[in-house]
Amino acid sequence: MNCRDAAKIMDAYADGELELANAVALEEHLNVCQRCRGIERNLGALRGAVQAHTGLERAPAELRARLTQQFGVQRKEDRPAPRRGLLLGAFAMSALALLGSAAALNLALHPARAAPKIVYHINNSDTAGAALRTLNNHLEAAPGIKVVVVAHNDGIDFLLDGARDDKGQLFAPIVRRFRERGVEFRVCQNTLTRRKIETRAIIPDAALVPSGIAEIGRLQSEEGYVYTRL
Repeated sequence: MNCRDAAKIMDAYADGELELANAVALEEHLNVCQRCRGIERNLGALRGAVQAHTGLERAPAELRARLTQQFGVQRKEDRPAPRRGLLLGAFAMSALALLGSAAALNLALHPARAAPKIVYHINNSDTAGAALRTLNNHLEAAPGIKVVVVAHNDGIDFLLDGARDDKGQLFAPIVRRFRERGVEFRVCQNTLTRRKIETRAIIPDAALVPSGIAEIGRLQSEEGYVYTRL
């Protein structure tokens, strides 16, 4: 793959919409092309910034009206007149029905939000220290968030025994502290095989998966994770 080909699919890759074969080919190109790697990082930063400032919008009036009709809230003029002797009972039942319908409608329009789930993708360990600092800031800003870090290609290096950050500190204790906060680290077995690295070289707080790219796709399609690159 050359730079022209990479540019055509970079946006789809940044959005996590690229099919596996093209994603792998692009990542191989990014590993050797500093220019395209910089473009990809800028796209990732832009995507993250947009996500961080995107809020919820009120449901359209047409949707609210349709849900109101679905849950059986009647207009006053459409309700049958109650018999005098049953006025109090009918009023009480109507009130309960209205409260129940309102609660159901509120739940439909404003469902309880599950804790966000993010899969972070690292394919280059040169910036692993900065990436983990970004991850820490994310955890501080969004308590309760669930994070899985998937590493493949050169991105696995910081998870090897004895690896150190740009300040000379071992990565293993840093990763362990993230694990204690619920972050999971997963390493691509295909990368180990291709680079002839033994599995025992991986630090204990990281788990192996058959394929890093396949794991990212599985987390997105089956478990509802949002893709972000570090």
